[in-house]
Order: sequence, then structure tokens, then C-alpha cells
Amino acid sequence: MKFVYNEAKNEEMRHILMMQPTIEEAKAKVDKDDTDARALYEYGTALGNAGRCEEAIEVYSQGIAFDPFYAPNYFGRGRKLNTTGHFWQAVADFTVAIHLDSDCWTYWYYRATTLNLAGHIEESIDDFRQCMKLSNPAEHYPLIHWIYTSYVELGKFGEAEKCLDLIDATVEPPKMDYGYCRVVRLYKGLVKPEEFIEPDMKDKVLPRENRVNLEKNGMYYGLYCYWTLHGEPEKAADALRELMKVAYPGAFGYTKGLAAAKKLGIVKE
Repeated sequence: MKFVYNEAKNEEMRHILMMQPTIEEAKAKVDKDDTDARALYEYGTALGNAGRCEEAIEVYSQGIAFDPFYAPNYFGRGRKLNTTGHFWQAVADFTVAIHLDSDCWTYWYYRATTLNLAGHIEESIDDFRQCMKLSNPAEHYPLIHWIYTSYVELGKFGEAEKCLDLIDATVEPPKMDYGYCRVVRLYKGLVKPEEFIEPDMKDKVLPRENRVNLEKNGMYYGLYCYWTLHGEPEKAADALRELMKVAYPGAFGYTKGLAAAKKLGIVKE
């Protein structure tokens, strides 16, 4: 199978990811045509954004029933299955989305993160590397973060440092990747640990409720991995303690950080 970078496809996916429909707006579209797969995707997204994951999963499933070849509904359902801890069902949905639209790097990315959360670290790295072939350099920050932290988790510190050569960290990222950019610049020595968390962070992230804490979850997990690689276990533990103060359940960084904190006895089972 040949994979091709497709900027138009990526731009379409960015729009889908940034979509913030209200439940009322999305429901109105479904009321007009309850077999419209795109309308059902938007309605599922609105419900998911409101924390109504089980309802969102049902709506995405309805969209799949009416149009089994519309990949975004598998993607949307997979994200909510991931959030609710149903990792292998999520992997299955992301895999179907990939087969339907193999040039969309976002589908590969979410399968990779889910494999990682399920403990299949090496397989996740393979998918993250595939993502790099299908995305542009400005979008590589989350991929390098995951590859780096995955190698740290595996104890392959040399591979973690080596992967940093895959990115030019002077490239400006999309606003949604502020936290990922910040940690990658930390890993590469472009940002000092003591200057890592910026006081004006709220002005630099997406203007969404609790976005700062969401970003901090991933950033503190990255800081934990950074100090682990550099042989500073106490500083690594402190990073996890800071993460627990801004806990954002469902965030990838929180899920990874919580597991590490439990392993170190910072959080009791």
C-alpha cells in the first residue's frame, strides 16, 4: 500500500478536529436528515464535547449504520471508546478508518496513542513514524513527543535522544499543539526546565474551557520523561506531583502520568 501526503486531506481533518458544534445546532441538522453521516458525526462530536460519551458512541454508531464507508464516524467513536478505556474497540475503529482513508495521518495518530495506552509501545512507535510521512513538519511536535516519551518508557534513552533529530523545533506549530511544541523544545534544549511553564500560557493555547490544564497534563508528563532520561528521579517525581494538581482525566498526558505516579507510589492504588 502506498501512502501519500495530502495537504487538502489534512486541512479537511484540521477542520473536523477544530469543530465545536453546539448540541442544539448539531441536533437540528440530524432532525432534518437522520441518515446523514456527516450530520451524525457533528452531533456525536457535540455530545462528546459535553462529556456525554456513551450517547456520542451511540450516535457515531448510527452514522456508521447508515454509511459504513464514512471514516470520520469510526474515528469519532474510536476517540470516545479510548476516553472510556475501551482501548481495543477503539483500535478496531481507528483501523477501519485507516483502511477507508489511509492517507489521513490523524487516524494513524489516534490508533498509535491508543496502542500506547494499551501497553503496546513498540507498535505505537511504528504508527507515529507513519504519521510523520503523512503530515507536514509543523505537525510533527506531538509525534516526536510520543516517540521520545515511548522510548524513555522502554528505557531506550539513546533512541529517545536520536528521534529528536527528526524535527526542526524552530518551526512554529498550529495553536492546538502549543504544549507538544513546548515539551519538544525542552527535550532539544531550546527551553530551560525552570522556564518551561509560561505565566502567560492562557494567551497562547486554544481559547477553550480548561485548555490550560489539558496542555499542562501532557507537558508535565513530558517533563517527567525528560528528568527520567537525565537521571533526576526526584525532579521526575516532582513533575508527576505537579501533574496531579492539574489532573484532566481523559487527557493522554494524565493517563500516562497517572500510571507512572502509581508505579512510583505517588498515587495510591
